[in-house]
Amino acid sequence: MDRGTERVRFGLQQVHPQHRDSLGQPLAVLVILLAGVLLTTQFAAAIPPVAGYLAWHMLLETTAIAVAVLVFAVGWSTHGLHPQRNILLLACGFLGVAILDFSHMLSFQGMPDYVTPSGVEKAIHFWLVARYLAALALLLVAWLPWPPVGAEQRPRAERHRFVPLLGVLLGVALMHWLFLYRPQWLPATFVAGQGLTPFKLWAEYGVIGVHLLTVAVLLARLRQASGCNVAQLLAAVLAMIFSELFFTRYASATDVFNLMGHVYKVLAYLLLYRAVFVEMITAPYGALSDARRHSQAILEAIPDLLFELDRDGRYLQVHAPRNEQLAAGADALLGRTVYEVLPLEAARTCMAALQEAQANGHASGQQIQLPLADGIHCFELSVSVMRQDHDRAPRFVMLSRDVTARTRDQATLRKLSQAVEQSASTIVITDLDARIEYANQAFTRATGYSLEEAIGKNPKLLHSGKTPQSTYEDMWQHLTSGRAWRGEFVNQRKDGSEYTESVLISPVFDDAGQPTHYLAIKEDITQRKLDEQRIERLAHFDALTDLPNRKLFASRCEQALGLSERSHQPLAVLYMDLDHFKHINDSLGYRVGDAFLVEVAQRLKAALRDEDTLSRQGGDEFVFVLPYTDAKGAAHAAERLKALLASPCEVGEHSLAINASIGIAVFPEDGRDFDTLSQRADIAMHRAKQEGRNGYRFFTTEMQRQSARILQLESALRQALDRHELHLCFQPQVSIDGQRLVGAEALLRWTHPQLGVISPAEFIPVAEGSGQILQVGEWVLRSAARQMKHWLEQGYPPTMTMAVNLSLAQFRHPGLVELVVDVLQETGLPAHCLELELTESVAMYHPAAAIEVVRRLRTLGVLLSIDDFGTGYSSLSYLKQFEVHKLKIDQSFVQHINQDGHDQSIVRAILGMASSLGMLTIAEGVETAAQRDELERLGCNEVQGYLFSKPLPAAEFEAFVRQHLQQVGKCPVLAATPA
Repeated sequence: MDRGTERVRFGLQQVHPQHRDSLGQPLAVLVILLAGVLLTTQFAAAIPPVAGYLAWHMLLETTAIAVAVLVFAVGWSTHGLHPQRNILLLACGFLGVAILDFSHMLSFQGMPDYVTPSGVEKAIHFWLVARYLAALALLLVAWLPWPPVGAEQRPRAERHRFVPLLGVLLGVALMHWLFLYRPQWLPATFVAGQGLTPFKLWAEYGVIGVHLLTVAVLLARLRQASGCNVAQLLAAVLAMIFSELFFTRYASATDVFNLMGHVYKVLAYLLLYRAVFVEMITAPYGALSDARRHSQAILEAIPDLLFELDRDGRYLQVHAPRNEQLAAGADALLGRTVYEVLPLEAARTCMAALQEAQANGHASGQQIQLPLADGIHCFELSVSVMRQDHDRAPRFVMLSRDVTARTRDQATLRKLSQAVEQSASTIVITDLDARIEYANQAFTRATGYSLEEAIGKNPKLLHSGKTPQSTYEDMWQHLTSGRAWRGEFVNQRKDGSEYTESVLISPVFDDAGQPTHYLAIKEDITQRKLDEQRIERLAHFDALTDLPNRKLFASRCEQALGLSERSHQPLAVLYMDLDHFKHINDSLGYRVGDAFLVEVAQRLKAALRDEDTLSRQGGDEFVFVLPYTDAKGAAHAAERLKALLASPCEVGEHSLAINASIGIAVFPEDGRDFDTLSQRADIAMHRAKQEGRNGYRFFTTEMQRQSARILQLESALRQALDRHELHLCFQPQVSIDGQRLVGAEALLRWTHPQLGVISPAEFIPVAEGSGQILQVGEWVLRSAARQMKHWLEQGYPPTMTMAVNLSLAQFRHPGLVELVVDVLQETGLPAHCLELELTESVAMYHPAAAIEVVRRLRTLGVLLSIDDFGTGYSSLSYLKQFEVHKLKIDQSFVQHINQDGHDQSIVRAILGMASSLGMLTIAEGVETAAQRDELERLGCNEVQGYLFSKPLPAAEFEAFVRQHLQQVGKCPVLAATPA
């Protein structure tokens, strides 16, 4: 039972809601028809032939014909008003059915002759064709889509509806000709005394089969909406099926089965008429009723006042959701004009709206004010013209909407908008993707961008790149979590100028609590920031000199000390006091004294590096912190500062110069904190004052002594050239067998009148560190070239070379090549007689640039050699590109070459590499014959060292050459190697 109920429920769910309520009728018809069939079958044998059957037959057929004609008449008329293909086809089909049934009735046995003698078979012929025509018409109508009533139909020409009508009439005429004049062509359908023939039975079954197909189609139509009553149509088809079943059972033309078949046929026609045409007639009225109810529902849902007025402004109908919105009661308004009910100004506005609507078809936007019980209310009018016949006076529908609250809100919004628009603060509203949707006038004034340029853009167009990325990350972290954010941006205007903004950004939430926008309120705080910076500067900088004061200086010093301690680098603190500065204040006044201090501070700052810090401690005292500066660097710095102060300074009409006393303390030897270093530098400064002022002193005696020595040498070296204290010595360079003089190396020597002979190992670094090496190096180059030219003129071998060392500073100087050209031109020395010696470190410093310099020197014809080869880190690829003439083996490899196999291996490798590259080799520091023999065995080309001669002044070198050539029995010219 439960399973059956479930199946029924499932079946009903498959039926479209439109048909569910009407399914009971076909079921009831089915039950009644089935009961009639069963009763007739049960009692047919006991029922005698129907008396007066002909009269009954005519009555039933006439009724069926009348219904069929009604079907045609109503369908044809309905198609003229509301074209529907299905209705037209069904109407034309049943017109043919009516004609055929009429011919069937006139051809029935017992009726007068109908063209030809009447009889059972003749009546059956008309009957069968009528049944097939009805069945096929119903199948076609059920199969074709059935649009709902009121649906738009594609318009067709009026003549098109006569096509199916003519088709049916031609078919019916053809059947009449066949049945009346050629009945012999047709098979037998009835045999007297035997009943129906098999053909007649199968023909009836064929009709039943067509109806069953129609039933199947209609059952499928139950699943979807349709323009007809599918359930009633289904009931009509079922009645026709049962009618045909009766016509398969009768044995006599007058028995009860024949009669019941006609009864069921009439019932089926009536059901069909109701299913289609009664529905078609009543449906528009139902639709109209539904439309009225729908309109009434819409009307009642409108919260506004609705009036129907004539062109004189007279109220014809009134709809008011609330009577308190009316100037008078609804009944009191009817029949009265607006002038009788409303204030004069409001009445005039209403009439103007009516006139505008009559002219344009509609009017909207006019507003009126009415005094009501709870105060003045504002109403907005919308008027449209009702469609009327041309001969009728126009009527109008007026919609009156109470916009009091909206007007009040608009006024509030207008005030708020004006306040926002005129606000001095920049206000910006963006969507959640940070696209600008609104910005006030302050935005344009602050940024230079117009509202049109900013709308839709991201505020990134203001980014200057000066705001840290962390600021933006913190901002978005707050906003995406629904919290407001306050901060500062450094932004950029359209013209490129920068400004600082204080910003408050808040999410804007809807009624559901979801963020919809971001609101930014911004204020330009550039001037405030500048004021804060000024105040900050006054708190940390000296007001007179703009140097860091004691507080800021101590902080920076601690930072520098921490960095030096972590990196294990030295740091120097210099404490300087201006000597006799009090005399300037006393004699010229404090104004001049202050101006002089400002100039002194500017000079001192200009002399410092970026990492150095200078502070005015008060009065005429200055303190310096010099990171990465050792004692030597501090001494240089002190000398520079003294020289700066010694240069006269123009202050107004006064030219002032001053000396200073400086104390130096070095981290970490003299202290590891600022206070200690500052205190000890101060002590050293006072010691300098005690010892005569205008000087500097180190806190550590030993450092002071060493620094004094360096400064002494540096100072003496600056005058050494002018005082002719420098001179050259020359060390011979000979072939490996000692038989040929191949060149000489120029070596610089310094003899000071008080300090005595100073070692090159001591003064050359001083010259390089003080920047004097360029001047000294140029002197050496010119003197050596001049000396070599002199020797060549004396008959020395033309292949002899003069070797001159170049320092890194000389080699890097952009005017080196020009200097060499000038020296060669000035002295007249052949370029191949000049050999420039480079150390490996010089050659490998920026190899690409070095190779270019070497290329230019080689173009001049100057020879190049690598000095101290093997002690550096040469790149063989670069060495090949240098195209040097000679490699000079460092004396550290020569010293134990006859004893140490390791040195022998290194020298052998150097010699092999030089040979493969086409270079000569020379070994320096050869002091014993054993060393020379070993070098000769290994394949070295040339040597120099104390085995042959120490470095000699020019006169002694010449004497050495004469003595050497006498020993080998050759004159200088003969000793030369053929070119």
